[in-house]
Order: sequence, then C-alpha cells, then structure tokens
Amino acid sequence: MRICYVGPTSRQAALQAFVSPGVELVARRASGGPPSIESMYDEYLSVPGIMELAMELEREGFDAIVPGCFGDPGLDALREVVDIPVVGPGATAMLVAANLGHRFSVVTVLENVVRPLENLALITGVAAKLASVRQIGIPVLELNNDLDATFSRLIDVSRETIEQDRADVLVLGCGTLSFRSAELQAAVGVPVVNPLQVALRTAEMLVACGLSHSKRSYPVPPKMAPQPASMAD
Repeated sequence: MRICYVGPTSRQAALQAFVSPGVELVARRASGGPPSIESMYDEYLSVPGIMELAMELEREGFDAIVPGCFGDPGLDALREVVDIPVVGPGATAMLVAANLGHRFSVVTVLENVVRPLENLALITGVAAKLASVRQIGIPVLELNNDLDATFSRLIDVSRETIEQDRADVLVLGCGTLSFRSAELQAAVGVPVVNPLQVALRTAEMLVACGLSHSKRSYPVPPKMAPQPASMAD
C-alpha cells in the first residue's frame, strides 16, 4: 500500500511513523500555491496544483492521498477528479474528536482561519459538538522559530478552551502544530487529536477495506468525462 501526503517533503520520515509497518508513505509537494495557508485566499491559490498532482498520483498507482492542510482545501474537487480515497485532515480529525467526548475545540494559528474552520465543522456535520475554535496568534512559518514559546502559548490557549469553553477533546488545527499533539495531551490532560495521524490511518483503513468516496457524491466533472463518439464517427 502506498499513501501520498501532499505537503512538505521534510515531514516524510516523521509521517512514516504514523502508518502501519508495510505501508509506504511518500511526501510530495504540489506545484504553485503559497508557502503557507492561513486564509481562504491561500486555500484557493493552492487548489489547482493539488488537483494536478492528485491526478498524477493516481496514474502512478498510489492507493490514497492525504492533503497536508487542516482546512482541507479543494477536497470536494479532488474527490471528483480521482477514484482513490482523498482524506482531509480537518474533517477527519473533527469526526474523530466528536467521537471522543461531548464537546471538542480546535486550536489553530491565526484569527483568519477561525471562521473557515467553524464552517468546516458545519459542513462536516459536527458543529453541534464544536465548543470553540481558538488561535494562538503565531503564523505558520513562525511556529518553529521558538519551539518553547510556541508550546507555551499552545498550552495556555488549550487550557482556556478546556476551562472556559468546556471542551473535552482538543484538535490541533494546523499540520505543523500536529507534531506537538502527544506533548500537549500530557500537559493538559484531555485527548488531543493529531489531524495528520488520524487522516493517514483513516486513508490506510479505507484502502484495506476496499472503500473510497462515493461517485454519486463526487461525480466526474462533465468536461472530464469520456465523450460518446459522434454519429459521424
């Protein structure tokens, strides 16, 4: 089984640890798009490159695709243009969190993505269990500049969601933040969902079960569908 993570290739070794032995994890970057995704504008800019890469990955024989952005940019379109499973970390993490407690909160990077993530919870069908979306006020490309300061801020905001918003479960709403999930869970004492880990495991499970998204929900775009031969032919 081969699963492709669409995102920074530097994460390949770390992500390989998130899948089962015998599953090959390959990280690929899509062409074009912004260096980080922190708004809907950024998301839309990233989609054409991800779609082009997704079709190439299916032709290469990959079994599933996991886009690396928590906002799940272009997920519906990606599922229209390929038949293999495309698993969004954001929606998947929210569904898992909704199953682990009565209320969950998402902790993300900036205010710009708070409302889009609230909307993602609505589209995913778990808005009734969303306690809050809170942000730590650090841009994606600065999260690793001072790891201790970032983690300290992450703990503070996480405790606010637990104490003030009554969250039972936390979701880290950023691919870069996701690698701190185990540390954060130990620090705050509630389940912390790592979106990349659960998305990769879900992709693995779908492939193993012979499942993919329904083409009734995500039909091939008419302009891409094979055209019937004309009467003249």
